[in-house]
Amino acid sequence: MNLQPLIRGVLGIGLGAGMGALAAIAPAQAEPNSVDTVDEPIAQAAGQQLVLPFTDVSPDHWAYEALLNLAGTYGCVSGYPDGTFRGEAAVTRYEFAAGMDACMNVLSGLAQRQQAEQDQAVQSLIDSMEQSLSDLREIEADLPETP
Repeated sequence: MNLQPLIRGVLGIGLGAGMGALAAIAPAQAEPNSVDTVDEPIAQAAGQQLVLPFTDVSPDHWAYEALLNLAGTYGCVSGYPDGTFRGEAAVTRYEFAAGMDACMNVLSGLAQRQQAEQDQAVQSLIDSMEQSLSDLREIEADLPETP
């Protein structure tokens, strides 16, 4: 799982756009793709296109892709109950901290899942190699001794 889009999204919004672009970050949400204030689904089945739930952000806006990643892919940014993002509104330091915490929780969860998957893959390889070694030892034992 590639975390680069999330990292670029957080840095791009937080540093590039200043505090105003984070106006609608909700308090911490640990689960990706969970927005309880918008009726429209933000992410559809795998392989299908994501839908940005904010009615006031057009697809040609410079921050659209970042918001699509943060809201649609990772679910760590949500808007207001009326379905807007209000990207021009000021954001408090509390709102910024809550949004950053929500995104960091998602990042942490993704990293933990990725590590668990990698650990499982490594263990599977180890088990396979041990089985192969055992098979080779059996074959070796069955070979006639050479003088």
